[in-house]
Amino acid sequence: MELTSVIVPTFNRSGYLVQTLESLLAQTLPPAEIIVADDGSSDDTPACVASFGGRVRYFRKENSGKADTLNQALPMVRHPLVWIMDDDDIALPGALERLTALISGRPEISIVYGRYDRFRIDPQSGAVQRFNDGGYWREVSSESFLHATLQDFFVHHPGMLVRKRAYDEVGGFSLKYPRLEDYEMLIRLAQGRSVIGTQETIFLQRQHDGVRAGSLLDEAARVARWRSEEQALFTALYSELPLSDYLPVWTNHSNSCLPTHLRRQALIARSVVMGRKSLWELAFADLKAAADLGRDMPLIQSERNMIREAFFSKYGCPEIVTDRQIARRLLALAESGRAGADIARAFGRAHFWFIRQSLQQARPAQAARLSLRSARLLFAL
Repeated sequence: MELTSVIVPTFNRSGYLVQTLESLLAQTLPPAEIIVADDGSSDDTPACVASFGGRVRYFRKENSGKADTLNQALPMVRHPLVWIMDDDDIALPGALERLTALISGRPEISIVYGRYDRFRIDPQSGAVQRFNDGGYWREVSSESFLHATLQDFFVHHPGMLVRKRAYDEVGGFSLKYPRLEDYEMLIRLAQGRSVIGTQETIFLQRQHDGVRAGSLLDEAARVARWRSEEQALFTALYSELPLSDYLPVWTNHSNSCLPTHLRRQALIARSVVMGRKSLWELAFADLKAAADLGRDMPLIQSERNMIREAFFSKYGCPEIVTDRQIARRLLALAESGRAGADIARAFGRAHFWFIRQSLQQARPAQAARLSLRSARLLFAL
């Protein structure tokens, strides 16, 4: 079995950190080393880590954020496999053994990953409440992993085992996206590398807040900040990432020699990604370009299926209800030819879910408006 170095970046979470370290030391396949990278904690983190003795390596630095902390820790790694564990999560006992079995002795594989469940500690009883919902998860093939990751961030670093050489090849964690450093790194790691997943649960992700009015407001603000930073990242990726990387399956064609049918699929795929990030200006630029490629060439079923995915990110798509400009643009697209009309119809069918949701929420006027819009799109041209 190849050996693993665990990195635990931490900042002022000594109580949680102890639980995390205990879960790592309880692995059925022990990690070869555990490195705690302290980002300048002001609590009793040094004393807590010292209580583990020589079983844990520790270094402390000035506070500069998680990304920089990881960038300083990675060169200290002594072993070929790297497992980055958050300081408040819990690794399940057989996690490392399962992930190592998938990657050890297979140098062609760069990343292996598994599922997670969520949990919280009841503030009254102190009992662990585990939510066996798998978190947000997608089952995808190795060839489709990058495509799925661009659509949504569903694999987290505590559930991943990564070859050290892959981190060396892509460079350090970005300092530009302090809330998305994990996501941005995963996108780079997934480009052109073999990835294998397991349906087994690898770790428990801690949920810090219960359902209280204040925490709901805090969560809404947190999501808004995440979405804003995500939009900045994907606006950059729109021009930086090769168009072919957005295809649902890997291709050996470069951007310059993508055949027409693959170029159209890639444009549709990128438009879906941008739509899921609420970057509709970019999404419609790609939809128009896709419609212009073979105006009289109808969409195939896989392209129709792809378009519907634009509405179903884990954050939802409120714009389909609130932004009437989307419908106007789709109707204009429908007038551009057969391909544009097919795109509009695919969007029209995707409205059915929102119509049903509006009825379930006792919003008949909204359901009627969406039904009318759907009908106009379905019968375009």
